[in-house]
Amino acid sequence: MSQIVRTRFAPSPTGFMHLGNARTALFSYLYAKHCGGRFLLRIEDTDVERLVEGAEAAIYRDLKWLGLNWDEGPDVGGPVGPYRCSERSHVYQEYLKKLQKAARVYRCFAAPEELEQDRKLQLSQGKPLKYSGRYRDLSEAESQKRADSGEKFVWRMFVDEKSAPIKIDDIVRDDVTMEPEVMGDFVLCRSNGVPVFLFANAIDDALMEITHVTRGEDHLSNTFRQVLIFRAMGFPEPRFAHLPMIGDSDGGKFSKRAGSLSIENLRDQGYLKEGLLNYMALLGWAPGNTETTGEKFTKDKLIELFELDRVHKARALFDFKKLDFLNSQHLHDKTSAELAEMVPCPRPEWKEIWTDALGLVKAQASNLKDLDVITKYLEMPAYEASAAGIEVLRREGSKPMLEKGLENLRADPSAIETALPESIKKVGKEFGVKGKDLYFPFRVALTGSDAGPELVPLSKILGRDAILQRLEGAIRFAADQK
Repeated sequence: MSQIVRTRFAPSPTGFMHLGNARTALFSYLYAKHCGGRFLLRIEDTDVERLVEGAEAAIYRDLKWLGLNWDEGPDVGGPVGPYRCSERSHVYQEYLKKLQKAARVYRCFAAPEELEQDRKLQLSQGKPLKYSGRYRDLSEAESQKRADSGEKFVWRMFVDEKSAPIKIDDIVRDDVTMEPEVMGDFVLCRSNGVPVFLFANAIDDALMEITHVTRGEDHLSNTFRQVLIFRAMGFPEPRFAHLPMIGDSDGGKFSKRAGSLSIENLRDQGYLKEGLLNYMALLGWAPGNTETTGEKFTKDKLIELFELDRVHKARALFDFKKLDFLNSQHLHDKTSAELAEMVPCPRPEWKEIWTDALGLVKAQASNLKDLDVITKYLEMPAYEASAAGIEVLRREGSKPMLEKGLENLRADPSAIETALPESIKKVGKEFGVKGKDLYFPFRVALTGSDAGPELVPLSKILGRDAILQRLEGAIRFAADQK
């Protein structure tokens, strides 16, 4: 086996890539890069009936958006390709024939009703559910005769139930074992030559010299079977790391929310790739004893720190609040110009002020969608839309203070960002008010809301004319409430 660490991500193009799939890809990628190795992408598309049109392209798109670029794969090639399983049928047939020659496999002609009958009998007897072995002793001549007659069959691998327990030295779970007697002879290939997942997967991992296989712990039972395939073929076994499953912090089933947690959907919700990578890395992993504090990590820092033996055994809990928090940390690191590239200006008349405007609301945003709130402040306030704003403008004293503030502004020719705070300050002295009682009427007048961005920077962006118009509109609105 190659001494260079080689990891892979091998998705099936049968639907969207959800956060759990992406975490598996991330851990494989991080470990390869941490070790100076290579990260491979392999498309496992042998299950033709379940393939979804456009799913393979979506896999490429999501991985590239996340920045998990692969060193070898279907689109970039490599020395051990092809990297699409549908193009490797001849490879699987070659190794199936080797197992046939070594008498490690046999044809099973069991019909579905026979398998169901065996299952019911095992249940009634309290025995483990497995293949009963009803066709394992069929002679080769009879097997060939039935196959030649067109009878459907699958190829099963002999499992010696009296052999020693199958042990896996798992990087995450330590030593795990399975007794062969509970496994039963398992299917490798259908009669049409199409291999099942675990056979094609094992052959490809061996031939592509994969040194470390990172996968969800729900694949653990498959891994034991694949270990037997590796041993039967004389292949060296990769190191396995079975990742903990992901559950909902609210007690629900993560799988039921997989659609809403697809990478495409999370991107559309305004999450940054930096935030998602950071959050996914912490779903079941934590750095060791380092000088690093906190939970915010860049991709480069994750590559530096990542070790598979730091992955936890316990189930990881998905939490939108933590995702929002981490995403906000990365969003706040973006410059206003970078955000303007991600959030296009919706109106031509705002083009010149758009970048500065986004900077006003950046600190309060958890994701890019939250930045949309700036449009509310750039538009002329519709006071009837804000109940809290209406209440402020209806208060006794609000209208006179706004009228005095407008008068002060008209008399002050200095820049609006200087004139506005000075005008409000004078109003406070004249009316003997301060704090919220002073600033809320002006905030509502200029934004239509009792909460929002700082007024001075907003006034600089909007300009003098817009500020005067908003004060005039608020005064008229307050008068109409009488």
